[in-house]
Amino acid sequence: MFIITPAYRGVCILLGLVILATLTNILEDLHISRELHLISPVFMLGYGPAFYLAAKRLIIGPVDYRSALHFLPMLLALPFTDHPQTIIALGTLWRMVYALLTLQLIIGFNRQLSMQRSDANEVSLTWLGWLVGVSTLFSALDLFRLNFQPELGAHLNMIGYATSLFIFLMVLFSLILILNHRRVGLETIASSIALPSTIITSASSGDEAKERAESAADYQPLFAILDNEVRTQNWYTHPRITLNQLSDLSGLSTRDISRSINLVAQMSFNDYINQHRVEHIKRSLAGHAKDYKINLTDLALAAGFSSKATFNQAFKKATGMTPSEYRGVQQTQHVQNQDSDRLISRK
Repeated sequence: MFIITPAYRGVCILLGLVILATLTNILEDLHISRELHLISPVFMLGYGPAFYLAAKRLIIGPVDYRSALHFLPMLLALPFTDHPQTIIALGTLWRMVYALLTLQLIIGFNRQLSMQRSDANEVSLTWLGWLVGVSTLFSALDLFRLNFQPELGAHLNMIGYATSLFIFLMVLFSLILILNHRRVGLETIASSIALPSTIITSASSGDEAKERAESAADYQPLFAILDNEVRTQNWYTHPRITLNQLSDLSGLSTRDISRSINLVAQMSFNDYINQHRVEHIKRSLAGHAKDYKINLTDLALAAGFSSKATFNQAFKKATGMTPSEYRGVQQTQHVQNQDSDRLISRK
């Protein structure tokens, strides 16, 4: 069941716009509004802003009434509905502009997740970026079809229209399905990390100058203390640990932790925590070299990973091998070492 929450109101506006556009299109096809020019093309100017505001609502939270200005071009286009091809072309370009804005917003959000959460890969909005990209791409391809309708013929036009409509409906269906599946996480993730100041507005010139002046040497002592505590206290084994939680555990500020990891380890928070988890698993495998039946998933969970996919991805990034391949190499080396020991003992 799809539950409407404050974070999903932008999505509801998007779906409402789609429903209104569909009804208008049906009325036009039934010639109920034959005395008017085609109105449905103006909705092309609304899809891009609707996608953008839906993503903004999910990531940042409530938006003010000024956001309605994004739909102003739709109203301004109404007096020019006797030029549908021009409106469709402008709508497609407008949609591409907003697609870039949406992707920029998503990339900024994912970057902040990587800097503040150890489960960044699991809760990222990369999937939303793909949906926006696919939808925009097929919209641009459909613009090509609309501009060459006489040359393509009725049959190809019908196929092109059906394909474009099908893709758009699949994008909306996927959006609803994924949002419903992740509704709990999306309601809490945005509130757990600092987003508005890092994604929408840039830092002040004074802060930027201060950060540029900082070096790894400034944070080396702090990082040594932090890293030692993370290892000895096994804080990295806490599932889904965040920058705020590590700050509570260590007593250090989130900024000091983040800067020390970025400058000294030259990693994001996500990579830093996952690197410790991978090292933990490597030590576990080395201690169980004789055990061919050891469960890698159990080791991953014990190390703090909460997703098998994230575990595999992090492990391969750190070692260049999948966990199974690494275990195979370890066991082969163990057998070779045993054979070497036997030869030496015989001599």
